[in-house]
Amino acid sequence: MSDTDDDPVVEEVDVYLSKSLAENLYLFQYPVRPSGMPYDDFQHLVARVKPKQKMVELEIGLDTQNSNYDKSRGEQISINVDGANPIGNQTFQSDVMDKQVLASSSGMASTSRYAVGILKDGELHLTPLHGLAQLRPNFTYLDKADLKSKVDKADNEGESSQEEEEEAKPVKVQFARPESDQAKARRLASYSHHEKMLSEEMWVPLSCQSINDQRSYAEREKLFCQATESEVSQLNLPPRDYLAMLVPEAMEDEAEKPKLPSNVLSMNHLKTMNLSDQVKALLINAKALRFTQLLGILPGTPDPIAVLRAVQQVAMLVQGCWVVKSDVLYPKDSTSPISGVPADILCRGRDYVMWRFNQSRCIVRKEMASITKLPSEDMKSILEQMARPKVNRGWEFAIEFDSEFVMHHEEVTQRQHMLWDAKYQQLSKVLKVPKHDAEKKSKGKDTKDSSQPVEVMSGQERVKVARNRARTKSLTQHTPQDNSEHKTPNSNASLRTDSGDEASTRIKTESGDGPSTRNNTEPGDAALTRIKTEPEESPAEPMDVSPSGEESLRGGAANAGGDNNSLQNGPNLENGSSVDDDRKEFTVLLRDKFVTNYVMSLSEMRQHVMARLSERPAGHREGTPTDAMLEQCAVDVGATLLHIPWPSNSLIEDKKIFGLCETGDSLDKFRAVIFDMFRESFKYRRNQFSERFKEVLGKEPASKVEFDRLIKSLCLYKAQFWYLKGTLPT
Repeated sequence: MSDTDDDPVVEEVDVYLSKSLAENLYLFQYPVRPSGMPYDDFQHLVARVKPKQKMVELEIGLDTQNSNYDKSRGEQISINVDGANPIGNQTFQSDVMDKQVLASSSGMASTSRYAVGILKDGELHLTPLHGLAQLRPNFTYLDKADLKSKVDKADNEGESSQEEEEEAKPVKVQFARPESDQAKARRLASYSHHEKMLSEEMWVPLSCQSINDQRSYAEREKLFCQATESEVSQLNLPPRDYLAMLVPEAMEDEAEKPKLPSNVLSMNHLKTMNLSDQVKALLINAKALRFTQLLGILPGTPDPIAVLRAVQQVAMLVQGCWVVKSDVLYPKDSTSPISGVPADILCRGRDYVMWRFNQSRCIVRKEMASITKLPSEDMKSILEQMARPKVNRGWEFAIEFDSEFVMHHEEVTQRQHMLWDAKYQQLSKVLKVPKHDAEKKSKGKDTKDSSQPVEVMSGQERVKVARNRARTKSLTQHTPQDNSEHKTPNSNASLRTDSGDEASTRIKTESGDGPSTRNNTEPGDAALTRIKTEPEESPAEPMDVSPSGEESLRGGAANAGGDNNSLQNGPNLENGSSVDDDRKEFTVLLRDKFVTNYVMSLSEMRQHVMARLSERPAGHREGTPTDAMLEQCAVDVGATLLHIPWPSNSLIEDKKIFGLCETGDSLDKFRAVIFDMFRESFKYRRNQFSERFKEVLGKEPASKVEFDRLIKSLCLYKAQFWYLKGTLPT
């Protein structure tokens, strides 16, 4: 040691390690007891311990003859706990409170770094500490007094009803679902599990000895190392290494670390990971990030090329930003924490949502749910990860388009586009993506600048367009190509195109010079005919001249005399008035059926119409109504086609369900809410109807009877769920 050292060594002490009491040495602390008033002079009546839970209880006698003892209060406590005439197990052994119970609580999770030391004759003897307990007064006897008063009160009230027979109650049998690792961790950390573990372990009785007892003295001698004469090998370690061996760094157990919220990521923990794990952890936590944001959050100064290489392993490019991959967020064999849907179905639905966000900045939640067949809550959870709701616009992608990244990383952007094209081919086959989505995709390929603003329609406009498209499609699908096909002259005709939803072209004759293009029109009618345009890939096929979906739904006034699509193979095809009479008769019939049934499928409507045809006299029963005619009659009645998100395993062949909500009674608005709900999912619980009524209408049906009548008139009950009529196999 140098002479200039300001801290000279004044004494050297030998250190010995004793392990005789290493597994049984506890340190008792009394946080609420003054240090000058120990319990050493008190009488220790009983001691017990639970070794696994490290719990200790001590029963200490009270000096009831002391002048500071309130005897009247002690008697009152004894009567409240044991009663005036105690029989059997008593808490107190006399007629007053004569003892106090001290119960322990854990002072710290681990005592591996602590020891008890005794300095004697220039030697320091250390014994590792096995546990630490903080003892405080326990007032469980008050709980016993409270329970006793409740039992006495219940006995007094039950004397008058002892002879009444106990009402039988149904027993509900439930089967436990497989427990996930997260659920198990929460259960093990819960207070109920802790109480269960405490109650399951039995108390081990101990004997108490005075501090001056001979046996206490013998136990204290074990704190000294007995092998003081044994030789110890010379240490050749630097002081710092020796100190590290003597006092190792604290190794925190994972179970002892404080739990962070699910949306919080510890930067200290992030620094211990490699770059790939850092990128993965950040994206799982944030769900979507710009590349510049990712570089700014990563600790240190990471290499952008290495980060770009790592981010492509765990994320996909959406709107120029990086969104975590679905299979990273939902690992294989996992399930949805909300509905229990398997991970592969969640991944398909989420990938389709991401693909749609690549096509436009706004999407509609109901449309996504109907295509992906995901439950409404799961779809909402997926959208909340990467989008935010916008009034009358649906859900908008949460981050602005990152044109800077797209401009500076064209190769990566092109590679991501190729990956999305391949993924879309898989999704379109599995999810059966509607044709208009595929058309949007093909149009998007021709547009190089994806940062251009997207035109978004309001919710009402989307509903109107969807209804027109559905009506036109349902009518044109069943329109036979017969003698109504004509070639249209090119001279003296001008073309003008209607909206894209109707997919038709109007040809208006400007003069009477050319051949007439009207089909079965009266001389007084305007020379105006709609001609359905065939797909562009087959321009050589003849055009089908037929009423448009909108005109046929409204009655087709211009072509009332020539509606040859109403009855097939019937004797009255050339008599337009007879066809109209049939349609009116069927409309009245279906109106009566809808008023009583409210919900009918296309096949059920056909059964009612065929039953009416069978009642006609012989010779007037020929003819079969087409699907187009039945749909037109349903629309004339006021019913609407319900687009239900059918499950993939549905056995129902007729998936055209019509519902009538406006009948003129007080339940019309409730039926409309139920029909809207079944456009989102195909099954619901009863409480979900009640919640939606309160959310949309602010109230429920006036009585439980009306509520039951409403639900049962529209739905069928099976396996704790309500299904719309016509959606369950019979």
